[in-house]
Amino acid sequence: MMRGSARVEYSETVPFQYQQGHVRFMGAKVMVDPRVLIPRPETELLVKAAVDILAGRPGRVDVLDMCTGSGAVAIALSRAVPAASVTACDVSRGALSVARKNIQENGLGQKIDIRVSDMFKSLKAVPGGAYDAIVSNPPYVSERDFDMLDPWVKAEPAIALYGGRDGMDYLNILCEQAPLYLKKDGFLAVEIGYDQSVRVREKMSGSGLKDVRGLRDYNGYDRVIVGRKNA
Repeated sequence: MMRGSARVEYSETVPFQYQQGHVRFMGAKVMVDPRVLIPRPETELLVKAAVDILAGRPGRVDVLDMCTGSGAVAIALSRAVPAASVTACDVSRGALSVARKNIQENGLGQKIDIRVSDMFKSLKAVPGGAYDAIVSNPPYVSERDFDMLDPWVKAEPAIALYGGRDGMDYLNILCEQAPLYLKKDGFLAVEIGYDQSVRVREKMSGSGLKDVRGLRDYNGYDRVIVGRKNA
């Protein structure tokens, strides 16, 4: 999600996805380079959780994809929910350059709006809320776990991985501020680390979100937490 040229020279510490220049994510071809995090299978669970809820809602739905990176989540949501109007935000202009190209290449330029924003700082809260859903795969790797990452993972942008000492810096912001931007019955869905489920659930509940629940990944860890705003 940051820095540098899209050109990648071969190296054993460079992820093969960067060497190849693209990945497949939920049926879409997504360009990746060292400016963006490489989309992972676990993030498909985040998209599926949002799609399952949004697919049952009539009419247009407004979705905010916070920390969009390559735009993979925004693209997958737009493809799966034709009535979705998606705003894709990121603090990194380099990442948004990649996202913009991916969105255009997938023919979704009219459905996805790209904005530069450091979390919610450039967004305006409106009475009654602006979004039916806020989805995010934020940086959530803790200081301890970041130091233990394999070299090819550390080749990805640190700004897209490192979430502060306990990995909760951006998850806390999402849980605390999302209710200000959600419509009634809107929901927040976030991807989390393997050991963050209890803390994120408590944060969501403490911010007034209801029906907080987790979705487990293939290893049995809660990987996505969802909470609903009911007032």
